Amino acid sequence: MINLPRFPVVLVILSGALASCSLGASTSSAPSEDLTALKPYLRKSLPWNCPTLKKAFPVNIYYVEQTTGGEAKEVILYVKNRAWERIGKEGDLSILKDYIDKKFIVVTLDFGNTPEAVSPSIDWDIHLLYRAMFGYKTPSILRAIKLEPKPVRLFVLPEGYRVATDLTFWEIDKHGVHGTLEYIMKSYNEAIVPKVPGMKPAKKPSDMVDRKGKPFDYRIKMDIVYPSQATKKCPVFVYSETQASRNTHHRYLFQLRGYVYVVMGHCFNPCVTHYRHIGSFTLDHWNGLACYSAAMRYIYKNADRYSINTNHIGMMGVSKGQYAVTRLSAPNHASGEESKKYSEFPAGFGNYPDGTPEPQPWQGYPSRIHAGWQGMGMGLWEKEYITRDYAPTILACGENDRDVITKDGNPGFLKALEALDVNHVNLFMEGLGHSLSFGYDKRLGVDRYQLVNDFFDRYLKVEDKLPPVVLIATPRDGAEGVSPSAKIWVQFAPVIDEKTILAGEGIKVVNLADSQEVKGSWKVSHGGTKFSFVPDQPLAKDRQYEVSVTKGVRDKAGTPLEAVRKIRFKTAE
Repeated sequence: MINLPRFPVVLVILSGALASCSLGASTSSAPSEDLTALKPYLRKSLPWNCPTLKKAFPVNIYYVEQTTGGEAKEVILYVKNRAWERIGKEGDLSILKDYIDKKFIVVTLDFGNTPEAVSPSIDWDIHLLYRAMFGYKTPSILRAIKLEPKPVRLFVLPEGYRVATDLTFWEIDKHGVHGTLEYIMKSYNEAIVPKVPGMKPAKKPSDMVDRKGKPFDYRIKMDIVYPSQATKKCPVFVYSETQASRNTHHRYLFQLRGYVYVVMGHCFNPCVTHYRHIGSFTLDHWNGLACYSAAMRYIYKNADRYSINTNHIGMMGVSKGQYAVTRLSAPNHASGEESKKYSEFPAGFGNYPDGTPEPQPWQGYPSRIHAGWQGMGMGLWEKEYITRDYAPTILACGENDRDVITKDGNPGFLKALEALDVNHVNLFMEGLGHSLSFGYDKRLGVDRYQLVNDFFDRYLKVEDKLPPVVLIATPRDGAEGVSPSAKIWVQFAPVIDEKTILAGEGIKVVNLADSQEVKGSWKVSHGGTKFSFVPDQPLAKDRQYEVSVTKGVRDKAGTPLEAVRKIRFKTAE
């Protein structure tokens, strides 16, 4: 589990067409609006320094009253930049005024007409502003003016976007398998009642109450950030949440590059959401497949409302959030079964029949996803759910994660992916633990954050016809002391037309000492994305070599590599 700082919810609105990651993107066609009507709600203006751009940009903070009165409020960060393509055509004034009236704390960040201010390069700058608003290792700029943000609830909106919050897609008491409420009651009586003064054990599920004495809330919810009055339908990035309060800001800001962004709630034992984390914290093993497939059906059902292109849906999940990605990445998961049954519990718990009190919601709609990132967690031993037609996936694992993961779970999961030749990237992350993919990996020679963004863009922004990209190459560029028998390979996204490498001259390996091309052959694996070089003879010792990935490399759609990529390394003496 990732222990992220608990901050109040803030709505940050980003001004401008952050939706495009291309510096050559068409500019916004929406007219510049006069926002002076918001002046009565302006509580503070300040310059915000963006280290990436080495420049300060104006930030305005709005709230309907002078103070939140000690009550925590959700926050919107609204990001503006007229250099971006604007997908949502609703005007800024109507969006901002609406959220101010709804008592969100609204913060605007205006990049003006700065073409370099694009995601993912500005994501870190925005994350620093998030920290400053919520007071993470720094005084809160919101609390300084008596505005209290609600912990972890920050929505980053590119201009023209809105957010739909707290959307119920599944209900435990209605859609959970028989025995679920009794399982919850068992954990309630054993883990909660003894530690809360005055509480009485529940004799039936309806006896369970939250801290205010109200019946348990069994709803599982999501939040959707989407373009309002959109000019087109957008690919979708779904974050499979790990916190009961649904942390809505995860550093990955796909909505700034033309995506619909979804934060999908976890199938928690309600004892966690109402009280605290306990050992039996999740209902995934018995209900996860039903819960998360329902979430996807909800998205498919409401595709028109939120301008969603359901042909391109990606999902990320780490720790307890992984199980959703693991199960949904198999295209035929709808015909599968939950991994466990309550009837399998030791005698005394109960013998429960199959089925659920009510039919599953949103029936008749698909629940497929098309690309995934999964960090080892709840899917640790679920490798049996991997299929040959599994969605392209990144299997991420920090080298400092728990031994049960790095020495057992990850190798077993990876072996299953390799045995079926699934399109996957093995991202074993140097220096990280139970974490998302951030920072520079010296061992691999890659920016992990950029790699993840490149991966999803190539599989989900298909209509943009982005050029294929090199994700990882081994040996890494600049490596020294490389064994002459070391493996040489290059991995791409998306799937490559193998003829451009196997029968063409898409990649060349050259001995720089004599400028002679090394003779050998290429082998393809990982579903057509990884190409390994087999030299006819071992490489020479103490020599500089160059792997040149040329524009001759094309993906299955015929799109060539945008620029030559050169990787140089030196063999050991």
